[in-house]
Amino acid sequence: MKKSRSYSHDHPVRKVACTVSAAALMLGVSQAATVGFNFQCDWSQNSPSYTGKPVTATAFGIVPQGWENLTPLPTGYGAGNPGPFIGLNEVIDTTTSSGGLNPLPQGSITVNWSATAGNASGFKGYGLPYGAPNPHPGSEEVYYGFLRDETNIYTSPIPGPIAYSVTITGLRTVWNNNPYAIQLIASTDTGMQITNAFISSVTSTQMVTYDATNLTYANGIMGGLSTMSGPWTNDSISIHGAPASYGYSGKPETGYAIASTIAGFVITDKPVITMSPQQVLVCGGDTITWGGYAVGVPPLTYQWRKNGVPIPGATTTTYGVTNASVADVGTYDLWVTNLYGSTVSSSVIVGDQIATAPISNLVVDSNPNGPAHNGLNHGATWVASSTDGGGVTRTGVMSFSTNLPTQITVAGETNFDSTAGTIMFWMRSSGVADPSGNPATLFDRLSGTGGATGSGNGIVVAQNSDGTVLVQIGSGTTTAATMSSTAKTLSNNLWHQVAVVYDQSGGQLAFYIDGQGDASETLSSFSLANQGQELELGLSHDTNSWQAYIGLMDDVRFYNRALTSSEITSAYGGALVDTDALVMQLNFTTAPGPGINLTWQCTDAILQSADSVNGPYSNVPGAVSPYSVDVQQKAKFYRYFGHIPQAFIANPYRM
Repeated sequence: MKKSRSYSHDHPVRKVACTVSAAALMLGVSQAATVGFNFQCDWSQNSPSYTGKPVTATAFGIVPQGWENLTPLPTGYGAGNPGPFIGLNEVIDTTTSSGGLNPLPQGSITVNWSATAGNASGFKGYGLPYGAPNPHPGSEEVYYGFLRDETNIYTSPIPGPIAYSVTITGLRTVWNNNPYAIQLIASTDTGMQITNAFISSVTSTQMVTYDATNLTYANGIMGGLSTMSGPWTNDSISIHGAPASYGYSGKPETGYAIASTIAGFVITDKPVITMSPQQVLVCGGDTITWGGYAVGVPPLTYQWRKNGVPIPGATTTTYGVTNASVADVGTYDLWVTNLYGSTVSSSVIVGDQIATAPISNLVVDSNPNGPAHNGLNHGATWVASSTDGGGVTRTGVMSFSTNLPTQITVAGETNFDSTAGTIMFWMRSSGVADPSGNPATLFDRLSGTGGATGSGNGIVVAQNSDGTVLVQIGSGTTTAATMSSTAKTLSNNLWHQVAVVYDQSGGQLAFYIDGQGDASETLSSFSLANQGQELELGLSHDTNSWQAYIGLMDDVRFYNRALTSSEITSAYGGALVDTDALVMQLNFTTAPGPGINLTWQCTDAILQSADSVNGPYSNVPGAVSPYSVDVQQKAKFYRYFGHIPQAFIANPYRM
């Protein structure tokens, strides 16, 4: 099934053809201007950290210097200043530069506003609340403070509640030859809907609305952008909201409100993209719709672009990609123009790429027949050779210690998910670090937590304090088997080979020590529900049930079938045995060294590799992100394809 995502946050905007000559563009058009107004709240009576929040980063397409951060309005909470607050006043001109105000490009305006009280909202935009009092820089700072309405307020203002109102005069000194358009910004902490609002002059009134696509509601914390107004040419305009009402129960304490609030507003002649298309991960087969939201004197012309080139016919406020494929890979943006200027949205990208990061701890898989399943070393020490008291020498081994503690991990690829298999390794140990503690991890592929009666699913091979080796296989309290070897000599500081063979269908679980059968058990049905779980050597992620291993390991192998007793004996003698079934071999011939970590986001993707940039490419079976590759082998090129259909060739990376 293909995934479908829709992120359309805009309103229908009538598309009007606009053909204007260059000469006409020069006539009667003054310097274009955009100004944002940000209402703030004053919590200094009882919560000073909630007070203010001037705009410190680009918000709704306007740089910080384009915002006028108006004097914080008290909340009405606390003694001495209960509200309502009538006739607050700010004068802003080309020299204003203090108290949160910024110079105008030209002219002088006066802002006068009244409200029952101010307050703070945790609304962050088109997502979940961030939680006051720490809005992220930008749009969240505008949403943060708002003017309360006359109904949904918990205080008892004196002499009585009022609706918010805002009047701006002197507008013709800023937009002296140009008309201008207005867009409102609202938020609240007790709402499920914002009422319509009205913009008025002495000659006319326009209504703007807050569409459901502009609002995000979560526990009363919500807000959004209004539709934009039509063109205005008046020197003075007023803004006020339609009457508020209580929530479904008639009481604001128990039901969220139909709120009539305002957090800010934008006045502009040239286009401003107040909400850019939202970036989301787009994988092969996905369907996505983007929406852009702009304000400016109409008519506005919209043009979607791919890699900077206009897309034919893509001239509405939304654009979508259906059943995304390699042909759709690129960078998209929205270009909006009108008579007074143009602007471009931030970009969104189709096509997840392979990210690369250098690493220095790569453990190379020497499996000669199949994709490499390299590991990562986390603190274990490479030793060039180790000779035990019996005269057995092994070259290239890893030493595990409890000092850090240390571990080697291998990404949990699907090639390890077989219901039959053989785990084989050499070990040299003088015993567990804590004889009174839990068994020490040698090999772990256990999902979840738990020892022999825990909640995990998978397989663990561990060292007991009495010198035996334990295997746990299955799931939780219904584990099919927890069996120990019978040999008592595996903690004698000598090299020993351990092999664990399991077969879910055949009911087999067997231990082999030094090439010979040691113990076996007939299995009942069990689960290896460990897809995606990494392989862990020397230390389990479940440190409550298993302690860290202290000792040496060498030649760690994983086969995807149950080897026979004769094959185990041959492997003890040094043979690789059935390389078609050998999924991984970590023989530590060389010390952990440099590599590259490949990561990508589309979980359905298939990693492919080739010896040249033009291919042919072949799948890397079972590879999942992150995938580590060796930089010391011959050059390889990697790309990946999304799920059905084939999509998203990432830029090939030469290793």
